[in-house]
Amino acid sequence: MGGLADLVIGISGNIGAGKTTLIEAAQSDKFKHILLDTLSINPAATKKITSLREDVDFTLLPSFYQNPKRYAFTAQINFFNARLKRERLVQNTPGIVLVDRPIEEDYHIFGKAQRILGHMDEQEFQIYAQTYQEMANHIYPPDVYIYLKSDLATLQRNITHRGRNEEQLLTTTTHYLETLNGLYDHFFQKHVSVPIIEIDTSKMHPSDTLDETYLKDTLTHIATQLTKHLNIPKLTPHLGKWLSYNPTQAVLEQIQVEEELKTYLANHTILISVAGNIGLGKTATTRILSHELNIPGIYELDAQKDTITDDLLAQFLGNKPKYCFELQRHLLQKRLSLRAQSAAKNISCVEDRTPEEDPAIFHRFFHQLGYLTNIQLDQLETESMHAYQTARPSQLLIVLQGKPELARERIIQRGRPEEVDAWKLESELKPLAKLYSQFPSIVKNYGLHQGPTLIFDVDRIDITNRAHQGFMYEQILQALKQ
Repeated sequence: MGGLADLVIGISGNIGAGKTTLIEAAQSDKFKHILLDTLSINPAATKKITSLREDVDFTLLPSFYQNPKRYAFTAQINFFNARLKRERLVQNTPGIVLVDRPIEEDYHIFGKAQRILGHMDEQEFQIYAQTYQEMANHIYPPDVYIYLKSDLATLQRNITHRGRNEEQLLTTTTHYLETLNGLYDHFFQKHVSVPIIEIDTSKMHPSDTLDETYLKDTLTHIATQLTKHLNIPKLTPHLGKWLSYNPTQAVLEQIQVEEELKTYLANHTILISVAGNIGLGKTATTRILSHELNIPGIYELDAQKDTITDDLLAQFLGNKPKYCFELQRHLLQKRLSLRAQSAAKNISCVEDRTPEEDPAIFHRFFHQLGYLTNIQLDQLETESMHAYQTARPSQLLIVLQGKPELARERIIQRGRPEEVDAWKLESELKPLAKLYSQFPSIVKNYGLHQGPTLIFDVDRIDITNRAHQGFMYEQILQALKQ
């Protein structure tokens, strides 16, 4: 999240799945309070729901459905342009923003379908894919997806019922809708790292658009899931006023809030923990906080070295299955030992990576990959839980979140050979990003961290920028006082 928007929800689903019905109900006077109540974590939020639909030239659709091979490329570029234009509004619209078919969905489902079905040739799809990659660097995914999933019979029935002439060809053949349904499942399994709320609309009859009980129950279910995923003890980051400062104002404001935070940390014994996916900047953030706030930093690795100095970690990166269990036990004890050392000093500290990430992220991930057996996983979990009973607690958890593509790019940039070879985008960083999107809730549910949590999206917030740094310090101070 960033800018003014408090919560960006992507509304996704195949043609005829019921997106329009859901969006209209969600922002209606009768039902809008259901979703708005999920913003209770940010009482100052502007309480409104806005739906942003793409400004598409729909005159192309009849031509596309009649002659997809001729018009597929043109239609998809038209959709891209409309959604890019819409994206400029998304982050600057306060309250809850409902995005009808986010651009990631357009590429991974409708764009890929055109190539699969032969509507785009290889060269056209290559140009189309390159265009998407360029656009993706400037577009952020929703905070959560609502996926309206439906079977083919229901889709065709709904398409017939709403009676759009250009879509009626879809009611006589299932091939296109079938392809899209398969791509939807693949998209949400492989390409989405934020929470997904799946709604089965197969049982929803077109007449249900007027069924207030059905719509209320559906929105209530969505609100419950939103609360489960998002209503954790955190402050949602909104740069707000910091974006309006000129460079001089930003520096002066940053200095003031930094001094306030330094004074608070000097007068209280606080442990700040920094968590996040590999490559997203935990060590850099910890070093900056340590230096600027005049508190010691706790590092599991030598932050000044370009190579891995922990021999066992280096062995693991070369052969993960062989050394996984041994390394996890080693790192658990190492991190807890570092916490104990910091507790003995009885002063505020900032910690680069948390022991909580081991059971909540890495133990689960390595078990999924087959690097840990069931017994080894149980052993690690029980050892972790036992150790936390006497470990120094963290008063504030900072979670860095961001695109796995950015994490991979930074791993390459920092140039540690072992990491470049070990942490691949598809097999490691993307699955880890999905786990990290759930991390704050997991940590709370496991009882590993009971203090406030701050989530910073490093795609949008740069701690080396004085205005952004001032914003982060302000959020940290507010969270600690809260």
